[in-house]
Amino acid sequence: ALGDAEHVARSRQVNAEGLRQLSEGLAALGWRVPPSVGNFVFADAGRPVLPVYEALLRRGIIVRPLGNYGLPNHLRITVGLPGQNARLLAAVRALQEGTLP
Repeated sequence: ALGDAEHVARSRQVNAEGLRQLSEGLAALGWRVPPSVGNFVFADAGRPVLPVYEALLRRGIIVRPLGNYGLPNHLRITVGLPGQNARLLAAVRALQEGTLP
């Protein structure tokens, strides 16, 4: 796949768009998200994220809490496809609003 320049270019574009989608979406929810050039965002909720992590996990959304690294307010969130990113953002929004079942 790495030898297929068109595939690599498409993958890089999807990742860049996903980074923007997650970064802007989380920032709109009050999270701090420093710039990233990888395939994940480093997101600071400004409060302990273990309950967020557990609620997302129960819904099949897998993120990584970073408490083991001394960062109890942070998640590592891998960039997904647009629909996957939107699902994560909707779940985080619902959690913050107290409307997630």
